[in-house]
Amino acid sequence: MRRFNLRSLRFGSDSEAWRSLPVETEPFVFGGVEYVVPGGVVELELDAARVDDQLTLRAHLETEIEGPCQRCLGEARVPVEASGIDYVRRGDSEGAEFDDDEDEAPEGYARGFVLDVERWVRDLIGEALPLQIVCREDCAGLCPICGADLNEDPGHTHDE
Repeated sequence: MRRFNLRSLRFGSDSEAWRSLPVETEPFVFGGVEYVVPGGVVELELDAARVDDQLTLRAHLETEIEGPCQRCLGEARVPVEASGIDYVRRGDSEGAEFDDDEDEAPEGYARGFVLDVERWVRDLIGEALPLQIVCREDCAGLCPICGADLNEDPGHTHDE
């Protein structure tokens, strides 16, 4: 799923609705290297609260990304947990004005009653990523002279 129709939400008497949405997620390029979500799908927990013609959308996800460690180039698997909130009024993201002559995307994640869940998930994951993706916090990296993995040979040295 890449888009979700907000009209499909069925609100109960308390004006709230919940959905778990499988969202297809393309690989990320971070530091010139590609990282993927295992299976290419993230389960997004979507909570919606309605007051008159306004919706408050809350998203939460827990996943992992995997790819090469940025220190030793070994396999890295990093857990990611992220949450976000978006406001929708009359089917459009809060504060977003649409002009038929402009091709600009709205600031929020909804246009009309269609929620761009793929873009929201990618943004949430991107904001939650650490500054450096490593296989473990104490990764020693590679030797700057010969490229040897310093995790496998911690006493590695070069004679001068």
